[in-house]
Amino acid sequence: MKKILELLTRILLFFTPGKLKGFVKYETVSYLFFGGLTTLLSIGLFWVFHYVIGHQVVIAGTISDVLAIIFAYFTNKIYVFESPSWKPRILVPEMIKFGTSRILTVVLGNLALVLLVDVLDFNAMLMRIITIVIIHVIGNYILSKWIVFVKKGDTNDS
Repeated sequence: MKKILELLTRILLFFTPGKLKGFVKYETVSYLFFGGLTTLLSIGLFWVFHYVIGHQVVIAGTISDVLAIIFAYFTNKIYVFESPSWKPRILVPEMIKFGTSRILTVVLGNLALVLLVDVLDFNAMLMRIITIVIIHVIGNYILSKWIVFVKKGDTNDS
């Protein structure tokens, strides 16, 4: 998988204008790739829980987010931020920080959904997609990079 993501990064770099090349790195490309998969998973699960099963938007959003967060943790750990340690002293704090940061964006996303869907009566699926992009993708990248998977020199144990 890493080789595919590295190839995708090189291809994107080839087509990226000079001033924007600094943004095209393995980390950002892999984050967007797996973020896209996580988003599709979350949207699909939201659709099932809201439209098929009939849960309210907050319940459907929360269930879909919890399942997507589990998927996102492992893909972010392994492929995006390449945090190699599975030792409990590294893994447990990392999982707690990841879960806490994701819960924060889930709460913000659900508050936005309540406002946009229940109060302002916008389309639930469209608002779900917009909140995922703005709150979840961008917010989670910042929190993961600066709080969860912080690299402390080369001291990360395998």
